[in-house]
Order: sequence, then C-alpha cells, then structure tokens
Amino acid sequence: MKNFELQQIDLQIINALQIEPRVPWTALSGILGLDSVTLARRWERIISSGCAWSVAMEDAGHRGSTAIVEVQCHPGQVLRTAGQASLDRDIISIDLTSGSRDIVMTLTARDDDELAEYILTRLGTLPGVRSTRTYILNSILKLGANWTVQALSAAQVNSIPRFRPPRAAAAKVVPDQLATGIVRVLERDVRASNTELSRELGISGQRASDALATLRMQQALDLRIHVAQQYSNWPAVTWYFLQVPVASLVEGDAAWLAMPEIQFAGVAFGEFNLIVALTSRSRADALRLEAVLESRIPGARVADRSTVIRVHKHLGHLLAPSGRATGQIVSLVRG
Repeated sequence: MKNFELQQIDLQIINALQIEPRVPWTALSGILGLDSVTLARRWERIISSGCAWSVAMEDAGHRGSTAIVEVQCHPGQVLRTAGQASLDRDIISIDLTSGSRDIVMTLTARDDDELAEYILTRLGTLPGVRSTRTYILNSILKLGANWTVQALSAAQVNSIPRFRPPRAAAAKVVPDQLATGIVRVLERDVRASNTELSRELGISGQRASDALATLRMQQALDLRIHVAQQYSNWPAVTWYFLQVPVASLVEGDAAWLAMPEIQFAGVAFGEFNLIVALTSRSRADALRLEAVLESRIPGARVADRSTVIRVHKHLGHLLAPSGRATGQIVSLVRG
C-alpha cells in the first residue's frame, strides 16, 4: 500500500487512538461520525500502509538503564551499521543524522552492569563503526508520549473515554511473567482484545482485563500510537547537546519541559549533561526553537546539534526510507 495517503478521517482516527489506544470502535463511532466496522477497516489500512504503528512497552521508569550513543561511521558504512544495529533488541531507536555524528542510538539495559557490559563488549562489534561516544542517562525528564497529530476538536478529545481502572477485587500486583506476556501480545497489536489476551496467555478474560488495567494504572505499561514523520505537525527533528549548570538541572525551574516541540530530554553523564530531541515545522524553525530552549534554561549553552535525516528504527519498529513502518518489529521484551 505504498500509494496510500492519509485522509482527514484517518488522522482523526490516529488522534483518537493516541489519546486512548484501546478505545472501542463503538465508542468512537458517534465522535467521528462513522460506524465501528468502517473505523476498524480504515485503521487496518492505516497500519498496513505503515503510515502509523502501535507500540507497547514497559514504561521508561521500569526499563533499568538507558544511554544515548552517538556513532561515527567509516565513509559509506552508515546504512550497514544501522542495519545491523536495528536487529538488536537493546537498541530501541536509531536516527541517522547530519553533523559530527552519523547515528544517534538509544540503548537500554536491565541495569548499569548490563549496560556497561554492552558498551564495553558489544558496541564495538557493529560493522562500519569508526568511533562511538556514550552518554549514560541519569534521568529521563521527558519522553514525547503525549504528542498527537491534533486532528480533533477540543470537544471530540474530551468525549473520548479513557481506560477504566482495575476492579476493586483485582490483584494489586501483576506477576512479572504475566506482565511480560501481556507486553508480548500488545507489542504486535496494541488493540488486541481481552479475549485474544486470554487465549494467548492461557488465563481468564477477567484476569487478563484486570492485569492490563493494573499495569496501566501503575504506569508500568506504555501504550502509544506513532505516525510517520511526514504526517506530523513538526516533521523536522534535531538532537541538541547542551552544557548546563548542574544547579539549573537540580534546582532550576523546569517549565521549559512544557515546550510541546520537545520529544525527548535526558540528563546525562559526559561532556554534554543535557540531551534534547526537539521537533520543528522546518529546519529554519529549528534555529528559533534552539534559541528559545537555550533562553529558558539558566546558564544553558547548546554546544552541538545534529539534524535527523532519516529514522531507521523507532521503539522496536524498523522504518523504510520513506519514514513508514515496514511491519518488521524487533521485540523490546526481555526474558
């Protein structure tokens, strides 16, 4: 479905699912003005085209240790390096960039020991690599899960039902094995029904429903709908590497994080102690936003920046040069 292009109703469907990925089609029917069967069919076409994809993963706070890795490649080797790295579960996202780095990767591990083992033994085995620099994150300040395509009116947004909390009688703790099983099913299809969860996990529908609701309420499970960058209101992405006085990060006003263009922000150990990925309407607009970002953080200086020229992998999903999902997923589930 390479020639498939999103219509306004498709963007509205995506917007609705970005607000609540598992909202029933019947609940959206009156809001979007189409019957539930038509909505489901359009969603299948959207997914099949690669224009949008769903993500299910453990929440950032439950994923152990994270690092941003910048890679310089030998001439002509960027795609080879990215292709090999994309098959690695621990490298969850890969951006191909301009500037002093060819690739910016996001690397996750269970803990600091596992992260160190990866950096010291596995990172250097990637083909085509000339040099790497790793920034271990002390904390993730913002992960752009709340961004939407903004195709709905305020009234429509407010009408979308959010997920229900677990029953009072539901177990307060979800066993790790069950939680992992739920993520495995949902990372293939975030809208898999409770009946499908029940069948694949070998448990009752009620237990599946309770466990899923508990994980979501405890913010241990992150469900998202992403869209190809060409359909974003802010299609240009730039990584900024900042040097910031520690006091500004620890004690300063964090109002700058409310900038809607900020896709990611993390405090790091290294030459640059704040790393930010910022979206913009154009590369020219990125200059303005860089100045805004710098002015809102006391003492901050943008020491380096790199523009994303292609997203190769996004939260486990491999993307085509067009920016659309290929349908190939490298599971983020551990164990």
